[in-house]
Amino acid sequence: MFTIHRDAARDADAAFNRLALRVHAVQRANNPVLRRYWDAVSDGQPVAWDEIPPVPVRAFRDMPIVSGTAEVIFRTSGTTGGGAGGGGGNARRGEHHVASLELYRAAARDNYRRHLFAGAPALRLISLVPNPADVPDSSLATMAGFISREREVARTVWAFDPESGVDVAAVREAVASPPPPPILLLTTAFALVQLLDALAHSPLPLPHGSRVMETGGFKGRAAEVDRSTLHRRVHGTLGVPESHIVNEYGMTEMLSQAYDCVAGQGPPAGERVHRFPPWVRTRALDPADLSPLPPGRPGLLAHFDLANAASVCHLLTEDYGSVTADGGVRLLGRAPGAALRGCSLAAEAFLRMTGAA
Repeated sequence: MFTIHRDAARDADAAFNRLALRVHAVQRANNPVLRRYWDAVSDGQPVAWDEIPPVPVRAFRDMPIVSGTAEVIFRTSGTTGGGAGGGGGNARRGEHHVASLELYRAAARDNYRRHLFAGAPALRLISLVPNPADVPDSSLATMAGFISREREVARTVWAFDPESGVDVAAVREAVASPPPPPILLLTTAFALVQLLDALAHSPLPLPHGSRVMETGGFKGRAAEVDRSTLHRRVHGTLGVPESHIVNEYGMTEMLSQAYDCVAGQGPPAGERVHRFPPWVRTRALDPADLSPLPPGRPGLLAHFDLANAASVCHLLTEDYGSVTADGGVRLLGRAPGAALRGCSLAAEAFLRMTGAA
């Protein structure tokens, strides 16, 4: 049995590598910016996907990196170089030029359905992610729109305004409205803390079987709260057990997402590992020289996402974490200062080599 599993894994890796090299060739042919960069840092044609130099996400703030025509442009929040979402901030915003919304939906759908809809024939959706009609350049809001149109969602309540924040009254009304099917609460960590603070003296238990998808960090906008503490607050205020709280990890510059559990089957927060769909590979890289680190050693995370075929597949993030032996990702949060300096140097090198500096 072990031999069969090992052979299947080897075949999957070989298929991924073939596709990655094909996508790289297309991006190199169609994107002069990437071509100049890869010519400057590579000695020759790569023979494996991990030989293709990753592009720092910080570079997305300085120039458009396009490998074809775009149907939509997603923009970062302006608070960091990465992260899913949209909204305010005065900093320069990164842009991801996406070939088609249908491609994004196809990349996201199977994964969010498997992790969020398990065991729920009907759900009421309460979104603390903005309505995509209000922030059409937000990748996270667009994904929330995809989720709202799933067949299991009987009703959607958009309870977050980009200007004023969480609409607590709308949340209360949605929970109280009969009939009371389980609720799927979509939220950023920042909005979730805002809701929990507002309900601190008047808990609002959600119906049995409800689940929460929370995403992202606090990005300097709220006091840092570790995930275990956040889960305990959710259970105490909303009555949702930790097993039904799912963390989603994504970023504007990627079309694929990772989840740390299936709703209803989640282990304690400290034991969780995020997993991407099979068309994504992740490595942890040494911030000093971007050399690959072995499983368990933390570094800057780099993702190769085949769904990014029309933009940039290989991305160097500003996220810190490690990779497990079987390809899972352990997130450790925002990269520390030394690692961020390494990412900044990589972005400066990219701009210099492509003539954009």
